Amino acid sequence: MKQLVSIIIMSLILINTQAQEKLSLSDAIRIGLENNYDLQIQRNSEEISGINNTWGNTSIMPSIGFSVTGSQNYNFNNTENYSQQSLAPQVNLSWVIFDGFSARINKQTFEDLETQSQGNTAILVENTIQDIILAYNNCLLQKEMVEVFKELADLSEDRYNRTLDSKNIGTGTTYESLQAKTSWLEDQSNYLQQKVTFENSVRTLNFALAVDNDATWDFISGLTTDTPAYDIESLSVKMNSNNNTLKNQYLYQSLLAKETALAKSTYSPTLSLNTSIGNTDFGKYYSGSTPKLTQNYTDAYVGITLSWNIFNGGTRKRSVEIAKINEESASVQTSQIEHSLNNQLLQMYSNYQVQKAVFDLAKEQEASAKLNLELSAEQLKNGNINSFNYRDVQIMYMNAAIAKLTAIYNVIQSNTDLLRITGGIINEYNKEG
Repeated sequence: MKQLVSIIIMSLILINTQAQEKLSLSDAIRIGLENNYDLQIQRNSEEISGINNTWGNTSIMPSIGFSVTGSQNYNFNNTENYSQQSLAPQVNLSWVIFDGFSARINKQTFEDLETQSQGNTAILVENTIQDIILAYNNCLLQKEMVEVFKELADLSEDRYNRTLDSKNIGTGTTYESLQAKTSWLEDQSNYLQQKVTFENSVRTLNFALAVDNDATWDFISGLTTDTPAYDIESLSVKMNSNNNTLKNQYLYQSLLAKETALAKSTYSPTLSLNTSIGNTDFGKYYSGSTPKLTQNYTDAYVGITLSWNIFNGGTRKRSVEIAKINEESASVQTSQIEHSLNNQLLQMYSNYQVQKAVFDLAKEQEASAKLNLELSAEQLKNGNINSFNYRDVQIMYMNAAIAKLTAIYNVIQSNTDLLRITGGIINEYNKEG
């Protein structure tokens, strides 16, 4: 049985140590930002919005066209046959000189849409960084837990071997040996299950990085125990000025204001210029003695059109009213988002403070449990306590060690939440990178 368990463990270790590449947290974030599927799509959307943001996409630029008309005709009659041909190239220019400033409004709209698209990219980058940070640190957490379960399994194996030795020399009982064996098998099972949990956490990280699911890593960054001190007032100021979700909402509100201005611009007259210049080359060729007839002439045209829609059944008025209502709705949405974000910030800040306190307690608890385990091991050797008491101490240490690791991860998660909501997670990554 012991040999079978040892073979399984060594096989898992061998699989995990093959072709491992060193991976720091900053490297993981860099790889994830390069490979993320959603980011690739969003970057294309951002590029499209940049292409659209041009004066040429508004009515302020003139439209120039070129055309050529050619013909060849043949006439057959009783007197004298002839052919007739013509070639007439022409250049046309059409230019809306004034249309109620709608061109300028449209250009400002394109600028806001490009900025909004950049904001969407920033939000997606923040989400990706947060997902990778949590996935990477979860790998570290599960890996550390593997070590805890391995340590506990080794202690249980040592305890089991001692009971066997005691039984062989007549100082131990079969019952005590069976209990030790049961505990050892349970700890080995927990250890193997934790290794699977760790491997699944690596697969989750690989998905976040958009790499091969079976990629294995040598994690060179550790679980950080830094607990920065924050001030709620400073965090609130940062959030209201840097939160990208809020920035995008402000842009959305600005876009609706421009929709209102665009609807109002339809009340203005439109002044347009139309001009053209063309040249016609005409020829008529007879089959008999009649001389050929050729002609070449140029014609030019310039026209200015002023149009003004005085009444159209109230369509413009309704458009303006609807645009204003949409603008008011956006203002309400902005207030709601501001309120929601401030509420979330208070909750995240409180959670961070609690997690810091829990981490401090977990550190003390784990240190005490470890010392108790070491002392109990000596007591067991000396025969001052039985194996059942020692098992209880083992369980206490395991729970304390897991609680400490979980507390570290919870601090990292709550700190990441604060960085994310205050718009500082990208700057934090840039400092690390």
